[in-house]
Amino acid sequence: MIRLIVCFLLLLSLPVYGQVENRWQPDSVYINRNIKKIFVYLNSPKDLSEVVECDKDGNKVRVVKYSASYNRKTRRSKTVEQISHYLYDSLKRPTQVIDTIFHFSNSVSVNNTYLSYNSSGLLASSKYYKGSFQKPYSVTNYYYSPFKSTTVRTNDSLTFYQKSKEYDRDFYVKRFYGFYLEQKLKSGLAIHEGDTTRFQFSDYSDLQRFEDDKIIENKFDAAGRLISSDIRSVFMNDRVNEYKLVYSYDTNGLLKSIRGYIPKFYKYEFHE
Repeated sequence: MIRLIVCFLLLLSLPVYGQVENRWQPDSVYINRNIKKIFVYLNSPKDLSEVVECDKDGNKVRVVKYSASYNRKTRRSKTVEQISHYLYDSLKRPTQVIDTIFHFSNSVSVNNTYLSYNSSGLLASSKYYKGSFQKPYSVTNYYYSPFKSTTVRTNDSLTFYQKSKEYDRDFYVKRFYGFYLEQKLKSGLAIHEGDTTRFQFSDYSDLQRFEDDKIIENKFDAAGRLISSDIRSVFMNDRVNEYKLVYSYDTNGLLKSIRGYIPKFYKYEFHE
Protein backbone atom coordinates (compact mmCIF):
# COMPACT_ATOMS: atom_id res chain seq x y z
CA MET A 1 0.00 0.00 0.00
CA ILE A 2 2.76 2.43 0.93
CA ARG A 3 4.47 1.93 -2.41
CA LEU A 4 1.25 2.68 -4.28
CA ILE A 5 0.59 5.82 -2.25
CA VAL A 6 4.09 7.12 -2.83
CA CYS A 7 3.75 6.27 -6.50
CA PHE A 8 0.72 8.54 -6.66
CA LEU A 9 2.43 11.38 -4.79
CA LEU A 10 5.46 11.32 -7.02
CA LEU A 11 3.33 11.21 -10.15
CA LEU A 12 1.54 14.32 -8.95
CA SER A 13 4.67 16.36 -9.43
CA LEU A 14 5.45 15.24 -12.93
CA PRO A 15 6.20 17.87 -15.54
CA VAL A 16 4.27 18.24 -18.78
CA TYR A 17 7.03 17.56 -21.25
CA GLY A 18 7.70 14.23 -22.92
CA GLN A 19 9.89 12.50 -20.33
CA VAL A 20 7.35 12.09 -17.55
CA GLU A 21 7.56 8.50 -16.38
CA ASN A 22 9.80 6.72 -13.91
CA ARG A 23 11.73 9.70 -12.63
CA TRP A 24 11.56 8.53 -9.00
CA GLN A 25 12.41 5.40 -7.05
CA PRO A 26 10.00 3.33 -4.93
CA ASP A 27 9.57 4.30 -1.30
CA SER A 28 11.45 1.16 -0.21
CA VAL A 29 14.61 2.77 -1.60
CA TYR A 30 14.19 5.99 0.39
CA ILE A 31 13.07 4.47 3.70
CA ASN A 32 15.50 4.85 6.64
CA ARG A 33 17.79 7.01 4.48
CA ASN A 34 17.12 10.20 6.51
CA ILE A 35 16.71 12.12 3.27
CA LYS A 36 15.88 15.75 4.00
CA LYS A 37 15.83 17.19 0.49
CA ILE A 38 16.01 15.92 -3.08
CA PHE A 39 17.38 18.42 -5.59
CA VAL A 40 16.35 17.80 -9.21
CA TYR A 41 18.22 19.43 -12.09
CA LEU A 42 16.97 19.62 -15.67
CA ASN A 43 19.20 19.62 -18.78
CA SER A 44 22.43 20.12 -16.79
CA PRO A 45 23.64 19.66 -13.17
CA LYS A 46 23.51 23.46 -12.82
CA ASP A 47 19.89 24.03 -13.82
CA LEU A 48 17.81 23.59 -10.67
CA SER A 49 14.26 22.50 -11.48
CA GLU A 50 12.71 21.17 -8.28
CA VAL A 51 13.37 20.70 -4.56
CA VAL A 52 11.52 17.95 -2.69
CA GLU A 53 11.50 18.26 1.12
CA CYS A 54 10.89 15.21 3.35
CA ASP A 55 10.31 14.79 7.06
CA LYS A 56 12.30 12.38 9.23
CA ASP A 57 9.74 9.64 8.55
CA GLY A 58 10.48 9.90 4.84
CA ASN A 59 7.16 11.56 3.93
CA LYS A 60 7.23 14.23 1.28
CA VAL A 61 5.94 17.45 2.87
CA ARG A 62 6.83 20.25 0.44
CA VAL A 63 7.87 20.60 -3.19
CA VAL A 64 9.18 23.79 -4.78
CA LYS A 65 9.30 24.02 -8.58
CA TYR A 66 11.39 26.63 -10.36
CA SER A 67 11.25 28.31 -13.75
CA ALA A 68 13.21 26.76 -16.60
CA SER A 69 16.78 27.68 -17.45
CA TYR A 70 17.60 28.63 -21.03
CA ASN A 71 20.98 30.31 -20.58
CA ARG A 72 23.31 31.68 -17.91
CA LYS A 73 21.12 34.74 -17.32
CA THR A 74 17.89 32.79 -16.68
CA ARG A 75 19.84 30.38 -14.49
CA ARG A 76 20.76 33.26 -12.17
CA SER A 77 17.29 34.81 -12.18
CA LYS A 78 15.16 31.72 -11.47
CA THR A 79 11.72 32.25 -9.98
CA VAL A 80 9.42 29.95 -8.05
CA GLU A 81 6.54 28.72 -10.20
CA GLN A 82 4.77 26.38 -7.79
CA ILE A 83 4.86 25.29 -4.16
CA SER A 84 3.04 22.11 -3.10
CA HIS A 85 2.24 21.05 0.46
CA TYR A 86 1.28 17.49 1.46
CA LEU A 87 -1.07 16.65 4.32
CA TYR A 88 -1.40 13.25 6.07
CA ASP A 89 -3.87 11.49 8.35
CA SER A 90 -3.11 9.75 11.66
CA LEU A 91 -2.04 6.64 9.72
CA LYS A 92 0.46 8.78 7.78
CA ARG A 93 -1.51 8.33 4.58
CA PRO A 94 -1.58 11.36 2.26
CA THR A 95 -5.01 12.97 2.24
CA GLN A 96 -4.55 16.32 0.51
CA VAL A 97 -2.09 18.12 -1.76
CA ILE A 98 -2.25 21.92 -1.96
CA ASP A 99 -0.64 23.47 -5.04
CA THR A 100 0.05 27.21 -5.02
CA ILE A 101 0.85 28.45 -8.55
CA PHE A 102 2.59 31.76 -9.20
CA HIS A 103 1.70 33.22 -12.61
CA PHE A 104 3.61 35.63 -14.84
CA SER A 105 0.93 38.26 -14.22
CA ASN A 106 1.90 38.21 -10.51
CA SER A 107 -1.43 36.54 -9.70
CA VAL A 108 -1.65 33.42 -7.54
CA SER A 109 -4.01 30.46 -7.83
CA VAL A 110 -4.49 27.47 -5.54
CA ASN A 111 -5.41 23.94 -6.65
CA ASN A 112 -6.24 20.99 -4.40
CA THR A 113 -6.08 17.22 -4.69
CA TYR A 114 -7.98 15.01 -2.25
CA LEU A 115 -7.21 11.31 -1.77
CA SER A 116 -9.60 8.60 -0.54
CA TYR A 117 -9.05 4.97 0.46
CA ASN A 118 -11.05 1.78 0.27
CA SER A 119 -12.01 -0.49 3.18
CA SER A 120 -8.69 -2.34 2.82
CA GLY A 121 -6.76 0.89 3.26
CA LEU A 122 -5.62 1.00 -0.36
CA LEU A 123 -5.68 4.19 -2.38
CA ALA A 124 -9.01 4.20 -4.21
CA SER A 125 -9.28 7.57 -5.93
CA SER A 126 -8.02 11.14 -6.11
CA LYS A 127 -9.93 14.25 -7.11
CA TYR A 128 -8.17 17.30 -8.48
CA TYR A 129 -9.79 20.74 -8.14
CA LYS A 130 -8.57 23.81 -10.04
CA GLY A 131 -9.03 27.13 -8.26
CA SER A 132 -12.42 27.69 -6.65
CA PHE A 133 -14.41 25.36 -8.89
CA GLN A 134 -16.80 23.15 -6.92
CA LYS A 135 -16.55 20.19 -9.28
CA PRO A 136 -13.29 18.24 -9.69
CA TYR A 137 -11.28 19.08 -12.78
CA SER A 138 -10.19 15.44 -12.99
CA VAL A 139 -10.75 12.18 -11.13
CA THR A 140 -8.24 9.33 -10.96
CA ASN A 141 -9.34 5.84 -9.93
CA TYR A 142 -6.92 3.09 -8.88
CA TYR A 143 -7.30 -0.62 -9.55
CA TYR A 144 -5.40 -3.63 -8.23
CA SER A 145 -4.22 -7.08 -9.32
CA PRO A 146 -2.66 -5.77 -11.48
CA PHE A 147 -2.15 -2.17 -10.43
CA LYS A 148 -3.59 0.40 -12.86
CA SER A 149 -4.82 3.98 -12.73
CA THR A 150 -7.25 5.87 -14.97
CA THR A 151 -7.69 9.64 -15.04
CA VAL A 152 -10.88 11.15 -16.48
CA ARG A 153 -11.91 14.74 -17.15
CA THR A 154 -15.51 15.49 -18.00
CA ASN A 155 -17.61 18.48 -18.90
CA ASP A 156 -21.22 17.73 -17.99
CA SER A 157 -21.86 14.41 -19.74
CA LEU A 158 -18.91 14.71 -22.17
CA THR A 159 -15.62 12.96 -21.41
CA PHE A 160 -12.92 15.05 -23.06
CA TYR A 161 -9.88 13.35 -21.49
CA GLN A 162 -9.27 9.75 -20.44
CA LYS A 163 -5.81 8.30 -19.89
CA SER A 164 -4.77 5.05 -18.19
CA LYS A 165 -1.44 3.90 -16.80
CA GLU A 166 -0.24 0.33 -16.34
CA TYR A 167 2.74 -0.48 -14.14
CA ASP A 168 5.71 -2.80 -13.72
CA ARG A 169 6.26 -3.97 -10.13
CA ASP A 170 3.34 -1.82 -8.96
CA PHE A 171 5.40 1.32 -9.48
CA TYR A 172 7.16 1.86 -12.82
CA VAL A 173 4.95 2.98 -15.69
CA LYS A 174 5.00 0.54 -18.59
CA ARG A 175 2.12 1.90 -20.66
CA PHE A 176 0.29 5.22 -20.85
CA TYR A 177 -2.65 5.38 -23.24
CA GLY A 178 -6.04 6.99 -23.90
CA PHE A 179 -7.65 9.89 -25.71
CA TYR A 180 -8.52 13.57 -25.44
CA LEU A 181 -10.72 15.98 -27.33
CA GLU A 182 -9.58 19.37 -28.61
CA GLN A 183 -11.39 22.20 -30.33
CA LYS A 184 -10.67 22.41 -34.03
CA LEU A 185 -8.69 25.47 -35.09
CA LYS A 186 -10.51 27.33 -37.86
CA SER A 187 -10.00 30.48 -39.91
CA GLY A 188 -12.35 33.40 -40.47
CA LEU A 189 -12.45 36.78 -42.19
CA ALA A 190 -13.25 40.13 -40.59
CA ILE A 191 -14.02 43.24 -42.66
CA HIS A 192 -13.60 46.68 -41.12
CA GLU A 193 -13.83 49.88 -43.17
CA GLY A 194 -13.02 47.99 -46.33
CA ASP A 195 -10.01 46.18 -44.88
CA THR A 196 -10.13 42.40 -44.68
CA THR A 197 -8.33 40.59 -41.88
CA ARG A 198 -7.93 36.85 -41.56
CA PHE A 199 -8.08 35.39 -38.03
CA GLN A 200 -8.07 32.00 -36.35
CA PHE A 201 -10.33 30.73 -33.60
CA SER A 202 -11.10 27.54 -31.66
CA ASP A 203 -14.51 26.11 -32.48
CA TYR A 204 -15.83 24.67 -29.21
CA SER A 205 -18.78 23.11 -31.04
CA ASP A 206 -16.49 21.05 -33.28
CA LEU A 207 -14.21 18.72 -31.31
CA GLN A 208 -11.49 16.48 -32.68
CA ARG A 209 -10.46 13.23 -30.97
CA PHE A 210 -6.77 12.38 -30.52
CA GLU A 211 -5.45 8.97 -29.44
CA ASP A 212 -2.17 8.47 -27.55
CA ASP A 213 -0.36 5.23 -26.70
CA LYS A 214 3.06 5.21 -25.05
CA ILE A 215 4.68 1.80 -24.50
CA ILE A 216 7.66 1.62 -22.13
CA GLU A 217 9.90 -1.45 -22.02
CA ASN A 218 11.64 -1.30 -18.64
CA LYS A 219 14.78 -3.32 -17.88
CA PHE A 220 16.06 -4.05 -14.38
CA ASP A 221 19.37 -5.24 -12.97
CA ALA A 222 19.89 -8.13 -10.54
CA ALA A 223 19.28 -5.79 -7.60
CA GLY A 224 15.88 -4.79 -8.99
CA ARG A 225 16.97 -1.30 -10.01
CA LEU A 226 15.57 0.17 -13.20
CA ILE A 227 18.50 0.59 -15.60
CA SER A 228 16.85 1.52 -18.91
CA SER A 229 13.52 2.29 -20.57
CA ASP A 230 12.89 1.93 -24.29
CA ILE A 231 9.96 4.16 -25.17
CA ARG A 232 7.76 4.25 -28.24
CA SER A 233 5.15 6.98 -28.14
CA VAL A 234 2.35 7.27 -30.68
CA PHE A 235 0.56 10.58 -30.09
CA MET A 236 -2.05 12.72 -31.82
CA ASN A 237 -3.22 9.55 -33.62
CA ASP A 238 -0.21 8.90 -35.87
CA ARG A 239 2.84 10.87 -34.75
CA VAL A 240 5.66 8.69 -33.47
CA ASN A 241 8.49 9.46 -31.07
CA GLU A 242 11.04 6.86 -29.96
CA TYR A 243 13.79 7.30 -27.39
CA LYS A 244 15.74 5.51 -24.68
CA LEU A 245 16.29 6.48 -21.05
CA VAL A 246 19.32 5.25 -19.11
CA TYR A 247 19.41 5.41 -15.29
CA SER A 248 22.54 5.68 -13.16
CA TYR A 249 22.91 5.37 -9.38
CA ASP A 250 25.23 6.51 -6.61
CA THR A 251 27.09 3.91 -4.57
CA ASN A 252 24.39 4.29 -1.89
CA GLY A 253 21.75 3.13 -4.40
CA LEU A 254 20.01 6.48 -4.85
CA LEU A 255 19.14 7.68 -8.32
CA LYS A 256 21.92 9.90 -9.73
CA SER A 257 20.80 10.73 -13.25
CA ILE A 258 18.45 9.90 -16.10
CA ARG A 259 19.95 10.45 -19.52
CA GLY A 260 18.18 10.47 -22.86
CA TYR A 261 15.52 12.88 -24.16
CA ILE A 262 15.74 15.55 -21.42
CA PRO A 263 18.58 14.71 -18.98
CA LYS A 264 17.86 14.82 -15.25
CA PHE A 265 20.29 14.92 -12.35
CA TYR A 266 19.69 14.31 -8.63
CA LYS A 267 21.45 15.45 -5.46
CA TYR A 268 20.49 14.78 -1.83
CA GLU A 269 20.65 16.45 1.56
CA PHE A 270 20.23 14.33 4.69
CA HIS A 271 18.82 14.88 8.17
CA GLU A 272 21.56 14.91 10.79
